[in-house]
Amino acid sequence: MNDAARNVLIDGMERWSAFIEANASWAEVIFFLCAFAESLAFVGFVVPGVVLIAAGGALVASGALGFWQVYVALALGAVLGDAVSYWLGRVFGDRVPVVWPFRQRPELLERGSRFFLRHGGKSVFFARFLGPLRPVVPITAGMMAMPHHSFQTANLLSAVIWVPLMMAPGIAIAKGVGIEDLLSGATATPAVTRNGGDTPCVPAPPISGVGLRINCDLLPKFPPLRVRVPSCDALNGR
Repeated sequence: MNDAARNVLIDGMERWSAFIEANASWAEVIFFLCAFAESLAFVGFVVPGVVLIAAGGALVASGALGFWQVYVALALGAVLGDAVSYWLGRVFGDRVPVVWPFRQRPELLERGSRFFLRHGGKSVFFARFLGPLRPVVPITAGMMAMPHHSFQTANLLSAVIWVPLMMAPGIAIAKGVGIEDLLSGATATPAVTRNGGDTPCVPAPPISGVGLRINCDLLPKFPPLRVRVPSCDALNGR
């Protein structure tokens, strides 16, 4: 992270932290609405949610707020934001590309559609951690008629992991740990060892997401999306 980006993050965190601390009785509502808007289609493109969530981490590290009150509010907001986006896609379907902001910037929806078609149901999990795709993939999953229970599984799993990761920069800054050290793991010490020795455990493999099937019959209904659609068998891994 360069100096300019770090300064922007710290300045935003200080402003939001001061605001939330001054309105501590509304802290849970503020964090819930922040994560909800950050994950919601249309709104997520303009909301500075990452900065506000990092501010939550800083407030937790300073002792101004409890971890669980912040974590639960953010996780619920994130889950509900993706869920609403999904249902917007299911309900409005091929009308989504003609509304703001996709009407002015169709590449946003096309990018999310390509990602979804390439990775299938796993894209819902992975997109949570990719800022430009976060507000787009859930609504795309709804448009593509991804099964509801499968979507919610990926939605919940990604949210419970995403929230502490987004809080981590704020916690690190509040405790005086450099962002680069945090990201590189230079300050971390392994909590578990193998065979009682000094060698740290090998990290667990990354979560592969949820293998999910989608309704490929609905794909041709979206001509505004200039996306090359693979065969249904290929999309479902057959």
